[in-house]
Amino acid sequence: MTDGSEAKRRFVVTVDDPGGLIQEISTLQLVADFFGEEGAPASFFVIPRGEGGWQLDRQEEWLAAAQKAEQQGHDCQLHGLDHWRYEFGPYPAFIFAMGGEDTGERLRLAREESGHLWRRDLYVEKLETAIGIFENAFGRRPQVLRTGALSQTPELYDAVADVGMRYVSNMIVNPRGWEYIGDRYETDVDWDAGVPPRPYYLTEDVINLPMISEYAWKMTPEKIEPHLDLALDDLRRVYEADGVFVLVCHVQEVGADHPYSREVLHRLLEVAREQYEVTFMNMRELIAEIESGELPVLEYEPRITEGGYYDGD
Repeated sequence: MTDGSEAKRRFVVTVDDPGGLIQEISTLQLVADFFGEEGAPASFFVIPRGEGGWQLDRQEEWLAAAQKAEQQGHDCQLHGLDHWRYEFGPYPAFIFAMGGEDTGERLRLAREESGHLWRRDLYVEKLETAIGIFENAFGRRPQVLRTGALSQTPELYDAVADVGMRYVSNMIVNPRGWEYIGDRYETDVDWDAGVPPRPYYLTEDVINLPMISEYAWKMTPEKIEPHLDLALDDLRRVYEADGVFVLVCHVQEVGADHPYSREVLHRLLEVAREQYEVTFMNMRELIAEIESGELPVLEYEPRITEGGYYDGD
């Protein structure tokens, strides 16, 4: 570990669900403006296709708003194809457990419903379709994939390499944030020892840019302090570990009518800026530092995760 006072402290804001799932242009604009005013460029993980025939490359007004956000320093990356149920496999156990249901039973039902579709060749077809729509819209390929609700099987990452993508952001360092979403504040869930808080080779070909946690989902006034405390503790731990703080939040929550999610994030970003003197960057800029060699990537090694990611058994 290097001296934390000298290490560059990277902070990446990522925002899920704009596009095919959350189609309102005003929500995208509000969230882009919020993070712009905070001086924190965000990476919006965009869903290319959605209900009602919505498709990114056919939505001129929506695309104009996204391109304006990019001109302001934000960037857009890929959030699966249409965020449909179990699109690239089952959800991790900590997401299945958000509502308190039996996670084993939910996995069984997911396999019964969709398991026949969890194949490498079908993943390739979906990814090629999603990339094609994204490229038609933005004039470039996405650099990073994050799947809807982190749905995944091991074959997904072979398919990612098959379609020429090198980066995913698809695992969580601290699932405790999802325990808090379910009001389980006494949980003993802690950091996943199998998910380092910095870029690492998930396979021999694919690099994972892991998220730390979610702190601002379905906020109410009484939830602000415990969720902020968790975020600030994670912030400290990430930089003590010389890691990269990748925040995940959701456009429908940050852009909600109430201010509570924005309050949590404003206070987190304020501490990051003033106490830790972080360098805010988007995913595109983080990848540029990886590819220049400025930010090393942990080498591939088999890792056993604890978040209940489906391993095929």
